[in-house]
Parts: sequence; structure tokens; C-alpha cells
Amino acid sequence: MAGSRKNEPNRIPFEQGWLLLPVRLAICFLIFVALRRSPEFVADAPTTTNVPKLSTVQTLLPQSASIGEVRGDGLFEVRNADGKVLGLVGTTLPGTRRIVGYRGVSHILLAFDQDGVVTGVKLLDSEDTPEHVAAVRESATFFQQFEGWQLGHADSIRHVDAVSGATLTSLAIAESISVRLGDSKPSLRFPDQLTEDDLKLVLPETSGLQLYDVSAYEALVQDQQGRLAGRLIRTGPLSDQITGYQGPSEAVILLDAEGRTSQIALRRTYDNLPYTDYLNEEPYFWKVFLNKDWADVSQIDLVNEQVEGVSGATMTSMAMAKTLLAASEKYQTLREEDAAAKESKKPGIRWTASDRGTVAVLAMALVIGLTPLRGYRSFAFLWKVMLIVSFGLTTGNLLSLALLFGWSAGGVAWSMAPGLVAVIMFSLVTPPLTRRNLYCSHVCPHGAAQQLVRGLLPRPQGRYRRVVNRLRWFPGAFLVVAVAATVCGIQWNAAAWEPFDAYIWRVAPVASIAIAVVSLLVSTFEPMAYCRYGCGTGRLLDYLRRHGHSNRLTSADVIAFLLMVFCWVWVWWRP
Repeated sequence: MAGSRKNEPNRIPFEQGWLLLPVRLAICFLIFVALRRSPEFVADAPTTTNVPKLSTVQTLLPQSASIGEVRGDGLFEVRNADGKVLGLVGTTLPGTRRIVGYRGVSHILLAFDQDGVVTGVKLLDSEDTPEHVAAVRESATFFQQFEGWQLGHADSIRHVDAVSGATLTSLAIAESISVRLGDSKPSLRFPDQLTEDDLKLVLPETSGLQLYDVSAYEALVQDQQGRLAGRLIRTGPLSDQITGYQGPSEAVILLDAEGRTSQIALRRTYDNLPYTDYLNEEPYFWKVFLNKDWADVSQIDLVNEQVEGVSGATMTSMAMAKTLLAASEKYQTLREEDAAAKESKKPGIRWTASDRGTVAVLAMALVIGLTPLRGYRSFAFLWKVMLIVSFGLTTGNLLSLALLFGWSAGGVAWSMAPGLVAVIMFSLVTPPLTRRNLYCSHVCPHGAAQQLVRGLLPRPQGRYRRVVNRLRWFPGAFLVVAVAATVCGIQWNAAAWEPFDAYIWRVAPVASIAIAVVSLLVSTFEPMAYCRYGCGTGRLLDYLRRHGHSNRLTSADVIAFLLMVFCWVWVWWRP
């Protein structure tokens, strides 16, 4: 029995290999969170009050000669040389900043007729992968689908056909447009959008603060680091029907980051001047409405609170008090309706044949990787061919650093790409749980292609071996550089430095195709050349893999820790 035990393979106790692994997982998690928090990557978005360029507007409205002031709904009137209104234009950002495609958000210009019906759409800019963006731009029919959709009318929004090869990018554009069309309409009595002057009414010192419109009645207040400092609300679009002595009045309310009323001031009025100025000169009048959750203002009993009108402007001030209560109630109603509308319009998880096929491949890969099935050569050959043809060239759901870092920084497209989400989960979870890098060995089409061509030519020896062995550091170095470049907001196309986009053949960049072809040629005499000497994605998955030496501190752990520290230093104290 003792002799038979000697011949048995060494078994790794379950506990062994788990000493440093949680630390490695935590370091990687913190790096991904830093990418998400990076203020460089999520740079200041343009606001709806940024006037579109006339030359750009002319591509949708050729007779345009001038662009007017912004309206309460964030749209601009466009006029011809004779001063006649041709239509309206508006953009999707910043309200759609959280809608991410394959790698980032897109900024779209919309043209409307005077009834708010879409007449034209133009993609202004996109943080998505250049090849996917180019495919969308070149589509002759994609943007035509949105013509006829109407501002504020959810029933006009229809199913969209995505651009083949750029599904995530085109679906994200469609979602951005539908969200933008859901904006509320402005008050005709108080049409002016919130500006910095309004912020100064309630906050004299506004240095470094910026306003980002999110609706006709609300704007976010952000500091120089992009952090939420509060919200600015105007009552006009919420309640403009309550009249004082001669007409309605509008207030502006500053909420702190927790949603409590910080300051209130009169903004506009149709009542008598100069008596209305008394409201801003008598701070005690606003006292009962301050330091309360904005949602609770509607519940204030003016009689029990002994709210009295301001001397000299009694009717105006009491009307203003009622306006605040009505505006608070309407605000909550709109928020609830908006949430319900988004929930009802939410498409859920968009399962396609490609996504279902992807999940089936992952399930089969798990079976192959954990059973003796992987030892049958004929079956393994057929599996590799299937991965290249049916999984790689058909679904295109390949893991890459471009995808990992893009989704870490910009958000995960859960509903639009469940297949890709499943690939990411499978790839990151199986190495620490199964002690195997199942994605690289049994899922990756490029890995399968390299396995099929290995050994076709003899492997060189001598000095060649010494040179090649020194390249083992490259995947880790590429991974570190990719993380640092992403967190610092450096504009680079990560996909062009990897071969994986070559399998998305409809939009494949030349650089990806070149890397794929060259790495396959080299693999004929240097087995698995790209996996061993070029793949940063594989290096990340190997770093997360549990094995018998996982309890040993390595240089990779030190580098990963220093990289994590760099990312968070950049996020907090960037130059």
C-alpha cells in the first residue's frame, strides 16, 4: 500500500492555496472599482445647455442659419436665414451617461419638428470601440429607424434592428435616444432652464461647482471632482397654476447630497414688484421649509406650522408656500411615474440565439474541463473546430482586456449582452474555484486555433530559445500598462492590440487581424505563442487561478498591489 501511494499524483489539500488567493481577488476587485471611479475616464459630460455646432445641425437641417436659446426641455430652436423656425435640436448627454455599449457611452444629436417628432439622428461622438462605431456610422438604415419617434411619447418608441457586428453599440444608442425622448415638457409660463445665476440665488459662493440638467425642472450640482454636491430644483414645471396677487411665482430650491432642503429663493414671478422682493429679504419665511427631506415638504400643514405671509406681500408669499407644497408632491409623483415607466419599458435580458449558444458552450466547456472527456483526441479536435467556427466567428463573444476594462469603467451591459456577461463570469470564477483556467484551455477560439496548428514546423533551439524565454514577462507588462492607461483616461484602442476582434469579422480592425494571423503562423513552430508571450487576458486569469503555490508571495503580487495603489492614488489625487 505504501508503494502504491508513492505512485499516486500529489493531491493538493482544499485548504492549501487559499492563503493569498483572497488577497489577490481583493486586489483585482479594487482595481476594477478604481477603473469605475476614475474621474478621467468618466470625464465631464456635455450638458443639454451646450449649443450644438451650426455646421453639425446643418447635416440634419440643411437650411439652418442660426440656433436660438435653450428651452426648458433642453432643446434649441433652429431658424433659417429669414428667421423662420425650421425645427428643434437636442443631444442625449448627460442624462444617458450611464448607458454603455461594448466599451463606452455615445453622444447623439436629435432633430425634431415643432411638435417634437424626430426628423433626423446623428452620432456626434462615442467612447465605444472605433470599429463598432464605424460600422454604425456606415449603416444606411440604422438611424432612419428613429424618425417618427416623439418627445414625451413612449408609445412612439418601437423595436430597433441592431447593426450586425456592432450590436451592443447600436442598442446602446437606441436606448439613449429612448431615454432622451422621455424627458418631461417645460412650463410655458416659466420656460427658462436652470443656470448658474439661479444657483447663486441660494448659494452665493459657486466657485468650482457645475450644473448638469437632468430634466426640465432639475439639475445636478457637482464639484470639480465630479462628486454630487446637491440638486437644484425649480418649481415652474412642477406647479405654475397657483396664483398670488396677480399671477404665479417660481422658486428655486437647493437640496444637499442627502436630498434635504438647504436653501430656497424666489426665482421668477408674475406678481407685483417690488413687493415680491420681500420674500428673498425675509429669510424667516423659508425657515419652516428648510432642513427637511424634499419629499416631506408636501406634508407640511401651513396652519399648524403657523406660516404667515410676508408683510407687504401676503398673497404672494402664501401662494409661494402653497407652490412649494404642490411642487414637492408633483416631484414625487413624477419620480414614481418615471420609475414605473422605466420598469415597464425595461426590455429585460435580451436573449438571442447567440447568447444561448454562448451559455451552452460554457456549460460544455465546464464538463470537458472537469472530466476525462478532455483526454479523447478526436473529440478534442472537433471541439476546437466548433469553438473557432460556431463560437468565435458566429457569436464573437470573446473575452478581452478591452471588454473587461471598458465595462469596469463604463458599466456592464447586463440586459443587452447576457452571453458576454456569462463569458466574463465564467472566466473570472472558474480559476479560483476549479484550479483550472477553463476559458483559455476550453473556450477561447484563438487558443483553439493555436492548438490546431501547433507542431506543424520544428521548434527552433539554441539562442532562439533564450530570446523567446525572455518574452514571458510581456503579457504581465501589457496587462499593467493597459490598466494604467485606462485609469488615466488615455485614449487608446485596446482592441487593436489583441487578436480577438479578428473573430468579429464584420468589423474586425486590420491590427487585430494582423496580430491573429501572425500569432497563428508563429504558433506553427512555437506552441501557443500568443497565449504564452502576448495575452494579457490569459495572464490575468492565471493570476486568479488557485494552485499548489497560491500561498507563496510572488513578484506578481507585489506588482499587482503597487498597481492597485497607483490606481487609487490617481482617482483621489490625480494631477
